[in-house]
Amino acid sequence: MQHLHDDALTLLALGEPSTDEETEHLEQCPRCRADLGSFSRVVAAARQAAAGESGDDLELPDSGAVSGAPGVTLPAPDPSVWAGIHRELNLGEDLRQDPLAVPGATAVSRAAVDATDASNASGASLSSLAAARRRRTGTWLAAAAAAVVVAGAGVWGAVRAVDPPPEVVASAELAPLASYSDTGSAVIDRLPDGRRELVVTASSDAAQGFREVWLLAPDASSMVSLGTMDGTEGRFELPADLDLASYPVVDISDEPYDGDPAHSGDSILRGQLDL
Repeated sequence: MQHLHDDALTLLALGEPSTDEETEHLEQCPRCRADLGSFSRVVAAARQAAAGESGDDLELPDSGAVSGAPGVTLPAPDPSVWAGIHRELNLGEDLRQDPLAVPGATAVSRAAVDATDASNASGASLSSLAAARRRRTGTWLAAAAAAVVVAGAGVWGAVRAVDPPPEVVASAELAPLASYSDTGSAVIDRLPDGRRELVVTASSDAAQGFREVWLLAPDASSMVSLGTMDGTEGRFELPADLDLASYPVVDISDEPYDGDPAHSGDSILRGQLDL
């Protein structure tokens, strides 16, 4: 399967509408959905940092657009900040000019950097950035683009300190077992510090008892319990010495409150990682 390019995922994380082909691919590909989630977390972290450092309770839209809020202004960052990002990302000469630079202005309005306003000077610069992102790879583009879109001085500093997003090393679609109709997915993330994390999602949290997440051998002859799952998403750090090749099957079971730590034999969802 041909996965979506990092540049396309970057723009989707920033709120650009997906094409029909991208939407269809994301519906079928857990790996690209996970990558998009990682990019989106970088953008969300930048936005949250902007709100915190500005001292205001800014409610930034999830879509990545910042228009429609006249009267809300944020101080423009020093031009040296963009120069540093330009240098670190090795951007082209056509992007050397600070996209937030407005001659004679001391503050940048959120409305003034609306990326959809083709007649606005800042919007035109953002369009140039979007075109450049189409030509380049690298997950750090999401962080830099988030800084431009949010247009807050606090974001610039925060983005430079944000860790790279997790690397997706494996994924799986989880299919329901007999008598169940849930759907789900599982993704193994490698975090910046080298730790591995299993992220499991399910379409519901219904169970007779409680849900427990396991990694199984292909023939289910041995298994490792990772913990219980509350709600429709669970995150579990994997033991450093756990060999995923020996335990590639992700399983969510319905466990009774009987004090028995063994698998109940009643599995709700199961799927094999694409290692």
